Amino acid sequence: MTETEEKNIVNASFMEDRKISIPAIPTTTPVAEQENFLPMLHGKATDAIAGMSGSKITENKLNNTGVIEAGEVKLILNQFTELRGTLGVSTHKLLSTAIASFTGTNHTGKSKDLRALRVYIPLNKYAKKCGYDIEPHLVNNMTPEERKKEAKRAENTLKNARKKIKKDLIFLTSSSLYFEESVKGKQGDFTIANILGKGSISKGNIVIEFTLSMGEYLIQLPLTQYPIALLSVDERNNNAYIMGLKMAEHYNMDNNHIVKTAQLLKVKTLLQLATFPTISTVNKNRNRWEDRIKEPFERALDALTQCGLLSDWRYSHSKGVEMTDEEATSFTTYEEWESTLVHFTLAYAPDHTARLEARAEEKKARQARGKKKTTKKKE
Repeated sequence: MTETEEKNIVNASFMEDRKISIPAIPTTTPVAEQENFLPMLHGKATDAIAGMSGSKITENKLNNTGVIEAGEVKLILNQFTELRGTLGVSTHKLLSTAIASFTGTNHTGKSKDLRALRVYIPLNKYAKKCGYDIEPHLVNNMTPEERKKEAKRAENTLKNARKKIKKDLIFLTSSSLYFEESVKGKQGDFTIANILGKGSISKGNIVIEFTLSMGEYLIQLPLTQYPIALLSVDERNNNAYIMGLKMAEHYNMDNNHIVKTAQLLKVKTLLQLATFPTISTVNKNRNRWEDRIKEPFERALDALTQCGLLSDWRYSHSKGVEMTDEEATSFTTYEEWESTLVHFTLAYAPDHTARLEARAEEKKARQARGKKKTTKKKE
């Protein structure tokens, strides 16, 4: 791409800016799925960043960088000594919300078209969805002093949210990526010099501008549905967040619906994503695996129910047959529990029926065309 073409796309971002709508998380009344899930482009690299939360950063003092690795994905933090804190769940929440806004702004169908790199996210709405209580709770019988104190509390809470978001923006604007990924059926190496070209908070909005290389990568990726409920997961509970993200992405893959596994994941699969102690560490320290692994794992699933992502979860046998309460509480070995399935139900899950039926019809049509060609050759 020429320098002129690059400038045109960046300039287009100023004309095509779109503010993302972050609707309310549901409580008891069912609402349209688009109010609970955000269509979002995703790939190996963007998913891997979620699993880097709290990971050890390897410092390279020669070039002042820090490196976090997750499988084949490397996140490189530039100007490392100037950064404060660590990469956290909140960083992935912000990046995912920005990518969802990018997804809505650009053409992501069969004729994918990169139109804009800059997105706006309303600060107050985003902070509320992340669990910050930024609204003053004022009642009629409050004294002037109590009203003032409550208003100050709300103001300080918003300041804390801004501070956290600024930290995440600094991490993202300082980050570059290296990874291998199959895109459009072709395996290739990707190097994204920087994820963001700009990140700031201005006039009540979080302003994020992706770099051209990041935009060109994102526009090629498949769609998933990012659950808004995940924004409210406690940022200290990175295991719940990572497990919830995996469940949502697993459910939103068409093939998993076709083979009837869209709501089933092995305990082992979820453990591999999270940061629970390994069974070897637990045995070495002579701890009970139920206390150190199983119970924290179940608390993470319960947290996903409490935040509104799941309406239900339970242990199941290999074919999705629900276990009895006695079976689910009487695992004799770690290996038996690890090989068990978790059957989960997403609250207000996206309905993929129409698309799956369209795919089935398209497959029938292709098969019919293939039979006709075979018949003609025989003739």
